[in-house]
Amino acid sequence: AMLAADGLAYPRLRLLATCRAAEEGGDASGRDIDPADDGPRLAIHAGKPALLEAELRREHAQDAVNGRPVGAPKPAAGEPQSKALEVYWLVVEGLRPEGERNPMVHCQALVVTSAATAAVRARVRFAAPSPAGDYTLRVHVASSTVVGVALAQEVPLTVQEDDVPELE
Repeated sequence: AMLAADGLAYPRLRLLATCRAAEEGGDASGRDIDPADDGPRLAIHAGKPALLEAELRREHAQDAVNGRPVGAPKPAAGEPQSKALEVYWLVVEGLRPEGERNPMVHCQALVVTSAATAAVRARVRFAAPSPAGDYTLRVHVASSTVVGVALAQEVPLTVQEDDVPELE
């Protein structure tokens, strides 16, 4: 009811996440995550930089004028305007066997400042676990502005030994 009174829709969200090797020299792809993309990827090596890319798609994004939904009431003169329309927390944890604590890999805020924003993205750089093997990360997104809005996705991570010898 409060959202509708402000001309806002209840959040309809979709979470996409993938993990890959972090290329040396930057990770500025800025592309959308395609869940059907099974193209070639660089191997993720134990102890080397890896990159988790997460994208929160806002299927309730609206046409907006000046960052506010079309038809939304304008704030009264002198009324403070928040720069954040929606705030979500992205939490990444490494899954361990039953009975062991899962380590938190990363936590950050995802802030939406316009009703027209269709997606917010995060790029989490971390050291790949060692030893080589199959691992799973769980990516959580929870709203801090709308109670009960939360998503989670498990992301598989295959780590290989780096078989290239160090240069002397």
